[in-house]
This record gives sequence, structure tokens and C-alpha cells, in this order.
Amino acid sequence: MTATDHFTIGEFARRTGLSLKALRGYDESGLLVPASVDPYTGYRYYSPAQEPTARRISLLRRLDMPLARVRAILAAQNPAAATDDLIAWWAEQERALATRRGTVEYLVEQWRDGATSPTFDVAARVVPERLLASITTHVLQTELMGTLNGSVSRIRDHLGTQEATFGDEWWAVFHGVVSPDSDGPIEVCVPYEGTAGPSGPIVIRLEPAGTEAATTITRAQCAYPQILHAYDAVGRWARAHGTVTRPPREVYPTPWPDTPSAPAAQIALPYREDHR
Repeated sequence: MTATDHFTIGEFARRTGLSLKALRGYDESGLLVPASVDPYTGYRYYSPAQEPTARRISLLRRLDMPLARVRAILAAQNPAAATDDLIAWWAEQERALATRRGTVEYLVEQWRDGATSPTFDVAARVVPERLLASITTHVLQTELMGTLNGSVSRIRDHLGTQEATFGDEWWAVFHGVVSPDSDGPIEVCVPYEGTAGPSGPIVIRLEPAGTEAATTITRAQCAYPQILHAYDAVGRWARAHGTVTRPPREVYPTPWPDTPSAPAAQIALPYREDHR
């Protein structure tokens, strides 16, 4: 490589927007290896043909794309595949941003004493004693949906091998907070009739009869953090009418609806009425 067909690392950094530190790191990780390295001085040299790749790396990193995802996009078989990967990643970021925006709006509403919070029809209901098959597990927020669906499927598969009948209804009891930093635990419950025994993490227990404060929410309202408004409403109602006796739960009485405005779940909180 001659002096007219290469760039020093400093020149290449100025042409591509990548820092010297970044270029050295990308060399060590194999993401962007110099075209040549002087065996005596250790100086790195880059070719003009590497500029487009380096500029793409610079732009992708300005988007805060993780290096592993940058590597995957650059390794795509063709421009169409790279484009699809980039669009899919950006869609993930938009969903995450929408969640973060919702969290900010929720906090603002709390500090404004809930002036703009949505309203919910909360009412008391009496629930009967029921047999349950359940799985209790610790899970962080990022893994919550997969854990819920996986636990329901495992319980139903087990009940299918027993002398038991069950329907679409199931619920999740939140024995602790589930967040990016807190892992519950949660208990996924499937009510059934008949006879069934425990198996592995699946336990059999009797849910006592009692009274719950409950409200129905739509599929759209099930999304985080919108669902927190329903929890707040149910909690305020229950504490205004009595004493909370057991943890809150999300009840899914029917299959997941296709329409965002359709009823999808119920937020319920067991409580004991105070006689005043």
C-alpha cells in the first residue's frame, strides 16, 4: 500500500467521524480491522474502500446502537437484508421510547394529583373458593410476558393429563413488584375442576372465597405503563372501602382480543370490607 492509497488512523478518523479510541477498539474487536499495520511501528492504515463502512458504523453508533447489533447489520448478506435489520431495530427503539414517554406522563400525572389520569369503573365482587394449579417464579419486567404465557401453557399441558377440566380463564398474582430491577415473585394460576396433582414447579392449592375490588381494562390499557393507572384506581377504591388482604392480580377471563379497544383483562385486589 503506497502513501497515495492509504490513510493514517488520524486521517481516517477525521474523514469518517470515528474517534481514535473507537477505531482502536473496533480493530481489537474485529468490527473494523485496518487494511494494514506497519510491522515495525504498529501504525494502522486504512484504505479508501473502508470509508463507507466506517461512516455507517459512525452513524449507527450515533443512534446508540449496540456494537453487537452494528456487527450483525454490517454482516448482512445484502443491502436489502441490512435495511430490514435496521428498520426492525428502529421499530424496537420506537416502542421502547413510547414506553418511556408513557412512564414520564404517568409520573407527571401523579405529581399533578392525577388531574389527567384516565377513570375506571371499580366495583366490589364476591369470588368463590376455587381449586388452582399454579407456578410461582421470579422474573424481571423484560421477561414478564414470555414467563406468563409459558407458565400458562405448562399448567394447561399438565392439567390436560389429569382428571381435570379448565377453561380460558387464568390470572397472575403479583406477590412483589416486577420492574427492570425487581423480580416479583409472580404466581400464574389456572382454576380447574376435578382431580389433579402437583408436578415439578406446578403446585395445587385452594384459593379461598373473598371480596375483590376490580375493574375491566381494554387490550390497549394492558400495555405498560398505562396499566398502572388501573392498579392505582383499584387500590384507591379498595382502601377507601376496607383493608387490603392479599396481593393484586391481573385476571384474563377470555382469549387475547384482536381489537385494542376490546375488554382484555381485569385488575383485581382482594380486600375486607370495614364496617363503619
